[in-house]
Amino acid sequence: MIDTAVILAGGLGTRLKPLTDEIPKPLLPMKGKPIVQHLIDNFKRYGVNNIILSIGYKSEQIKEYFGDGSKLGVKITYSIEKEPSGTGGAVKLAAQSLTKPFFLAWGDNLADFDCHALYKTYLRDAPQVTMVLTPREDVEHFGVARLEENKVISFIEKPKREEAPSNLINAGAFIIDPECLKILPEGRSSIEYDCFEKLAPLGEISAYIHKNQWFPTDTLEKYCTACIDFNPPIDFSTKKVIIADVDDTICKSCQQISPAMANKINAIIRRGYNFAFISGTNNQFLKEMISSRLTENHHLLCNTGTHYNWIRNGSDQTIYNETLANEQKKEIMEAFEKLIAKFNIQSMTTKEDQLQDRDSQITLSAIGRHAPSELKAQYDPDGKKRQIWVQFLLNILGNQYEIKIGGTTSVDITKRGLDKEWGIRKFAQYHGFSLNEILFFGDKLYPDGNDYAATKIVDSIAVKNPEDTLKKLSQLP
Repeated sequence: MIDTAVILAGGLGTRLKPLTDEIPKPLLPMKGKPIVQHLIDNFKRYGVNNIILSIGYKSEQIKEYFGDGSKLGVKITYSIEKEPSGTGGAVKLAAQSLTKPFFLAWGDNLADFDCHALYKTYLRDAPQVTMVLTPREDVEHFGVARLEENKVISFIEKPKREEAPSNLINAGAFIIDPECLKILPEGRSSIEYDCFEKLAPLGEISAYIHKNQWFPTDTLEKYCTACIDFNPPIDFSTKKVIIADVDDTICKSCQQISPAMANKINAIIRRGYNFAFISGTNNQFLKEMISSRLTENHHLLCNTGTHYNWIRNGSDQTIYNETLANEQKKEIMEAFEKLIAKFNIQSMTTKEDQLQDRDSQITLSAIGRHAPSELKAQYDPDGKKRQIWVQFLLNILGNQYEIKIGGTTSVDITKRGLDKEWGIRKFAQYHGFSLNEILFFGDKLYPDGNDYAATKIVDSIAVKNPEDTLKKLSQLP
């Protein structure tokens, strides 16, 4: 079995801006881990423990995070591009000391490739390259392979669907014989054009078809899709704590938890789990929504985790509460008032129900917190309206506060740094839990969603609605 993998992770991430302004693309969060760590973990599962990371942009951050790989149970070395040299130049540099076949993967694709099956294909065909292909409907966005039996004989770049020779695209994973890299010119080159396209007509590229998970993350749109749909393996045996978002995760927006959900959570707590609820909602409303139907001890992390109430034996105790200063509240309220006037945001209830001072958080519920649920669900289902609002507020307030989309119609503002990552860390620190013991459920795990911060630090499960959450809670081992 091959024991070495080269992962290309040196891109600038231009199409992922502004996320990559401060964080290099390989370190962008994905359900508890950086993107590239999911690739490393998958290789490790198949005994591929020698990892060469080809990096460039913000390379020191990547090296500082992964170190020598020992904390992940692998050996990591680095190939550093001083300036971009294309996929061919990067691979040639990273593999310069390799004399045996190696795995190669693009660092911005998420997949659960079966490396053993891929290796068997390589042994059977003995080509210079074995390429992983995956089926896609939207072939017009990719390079599509033309096959004869199990050999790739050519590539068609972004064809019309009706003209595509197949529905199989290059999935960005390969087994490479180092000898084939000699075909690459010195300096900048493309392994796709300068190597693969020359080898294909010679019958030197065999195909391995991957039909399981595959998610590219090279644009904001694709990254957001992966944040929702990619399902990495989770070691449930390590989990002792479940933390869940509330609105549209545990219950419908601003509604009481259902009897079925309450029964399921009570049962989970009786099995020995700690169960916490983290929400932009204040303590009073959260107790009405959640605690009114739970009989077991639980934790309310109100106002995005800044106000922690521990519900035990029918009574509640405030453990900590991070409040906004009066001048901060005034500044945020004035910014929200300007937003309401600018976009003519009309409440269906009262002014107080629309703009709420939650002590450690100020929340705008666009048409009113207690507006009919069905109308709230229809108001801004994709969040695009509120994304514009967030930018408007950022122009007024700058970066001194956290401004996040929440619920179905809400925008939440807290002190800078006080997001769900902070709330989870604070809660874990208070109880002495390790982050590895925590499992998070949420419906807004994508950038600008108020659950996104949680995905930076703990294993996370994306849900669509309370019914989906109930189904996934029922699947817990």
